[in-house]
Amino acid sequence: MSENFSLGGVEVGPGGEQTIDIPVGVLLTHAPVHVTARVKRGKKPGPCLMVTACLHGDEICGAEIVRRLMMAPALKRMRGTLVVVPVVNMPSFLLRSRYLPDRRDLNRLFPGAAAGSLGARLCNVISKELLPMADA
Repeated sequence: MSENFSLGGVEVGPGGEQTIDIPVGVLLTHAPVHVTARVKRGKKPGPCLMVTACLHGDEICGAEIVRRLMMAPALKRMRGTLVVVPVVNMPSFLLRSRYLPDRRDLNRLFPGAAAGSLGARLCNVISKELLPMADA
């Protein structure tokens, strides 16, 4: 584990915790869309674990599970890095729908594309910026 963990241009040192917004694009209303990740570092070296939830906006229980995980007392003793994304697909989550506003299923768009639809760009951020950081 290096001294600092970098995600989305933000560095988090050992023992630190940071919420990081990674830009994805904008909706037709010009409202920004981003992936929000919370990074929690242990004081000692170890692997990087990533936990995600709400890939589909109608599967909302995972957001609560991630919230509880981030409050777990055991994290005070953790080694390594924990990266959580409580809501992967915020546009669908806000609609409480499985589908993105353009009726695409995010699960069918991986690995995504930097210049594709909003869903493809969202998948691209997850595939290129988040997943490579994780050991598990």
